[in-house]
Amino acid sequence: MKLTAKKRTQTGTSASKRARAAGKLPAVVYGKAVESTPILLDLKEVEDTLREVGMNGVFEIDLEGETLQVFVKDASSETFRPRLRHIDLLAFTAGEKVTMAIPVYITGEETIEVGYVSQSISEIELEIAPAKAPSELTLDVTGLEIGDQLLVSDIELPEDAELLEDLETTVLVVSPPDDISDDLEPTTSEDEEEVAEPEVIGEEKDEEGEEAEESEE
Repeated sequence: MKLTAKKRTQTGTSASKRARAAGKLPAVVYGKAVESTPILLDLKEVEDTLREVGMNGVFEIDLEGETLQVFVKDASSETFRPRLRHIDLLAFTAGEKVTMAIPVYITGEETIEVGYVSQSISEIELEIAPAKAPSELTLDVTGLEIGDQLLVSDIELPEDAELLEDLETTVLVVSPPDDISDDLEPTTSEDEEEVAEPEVIGEEKDEEGEEAEESEE
């Protein structure tokens, strides 16, 4: 899969706005053998490509006659809609290993009857050849109980990948449900604790129509 890229002759906020209005995506491509170069890509082509290969997937761009293998190193999206605003592409050569952030997802969460899974990190960094990089990594929490935790060392890594994280870093822990017992206990105000005195026959009553004020939150 190869996308056509053009070098940007104009940069800056105004130029980027005009490019987006024309259906283009501002980007920059760089790498060990490629000088950092501002480029323009077709937005729809990029979205279709990433939908097919994933955000960590490898694809090619044709930069004015030069074919480069790239992957998305960084991306920014529109504030109020899921549309790309800008991407950084890292170009690499065959066999070259690069640093990639791989997302970590949880499976088997529905098997936990009591408690909930609290995930502390959502991705880990690997040194790996982009062509061999997985789109995601998974951790199965089936059978875990309250207090159990999984570490980075519990993640199964792809072959030839070098982990750039501490093995003892906690990825997730099964936490107990929130203690709601206090909320269920009846609460009594000082006024309610006072025992109402019996009404004395003949005692002058309050004027009709007078009501106690209700407190508002």
